[in-house]
Amino acid sequence: MAAEIKLNGLSRKLVSDGLLDEEHAIEALKGAIKEKISFTKYLVDNKILDASKIAIEASKEFGLPVFDLDAIDPESIPRDIVDDKLIHKHHALPLYKRGNRLYIGLSDPMNLAAIDNIKFQTGINTEAVLVEEDK
Repeated sequence: MAAEIKLNGLSRKLVSDGLLDEEHAIEALKGAIKEKISFTKYLVDNKILDASKIAIEASKEFGLPVFDLDAIDPESIPRDIVDDKLIHKHHALPLYKRGNRLYIGLSDPMNLAAIDNIKFQTGINTEAVLVEEDK
């Protein structure tokens, strides 16, 4: 028998704020698991919710700032700090480095493995910043 899916974190926040009903949230969680992608990516790819709304709700739930990727000069992105394989694996984008701190853009705030793996690979303290999934 399959384990019952329970809402937590972002999925619970989206339901409590009326952006999704519980049934659709559970179906989206199941779909994300089946497709082996993040809940956020599933919602955006399937046009269930707008990426900017998800980022704002995730910011409220997890206390992370939202960064608009349209506001950054692509030339200023630190290109050689994080291995490309890690960037693609975790769907994470190094945004900028200030001192001994690297800021990583993530659309899924629950992707703690991304932060840990990037911190381990670079040896630099790494902080998550929320970005919109479709950017």
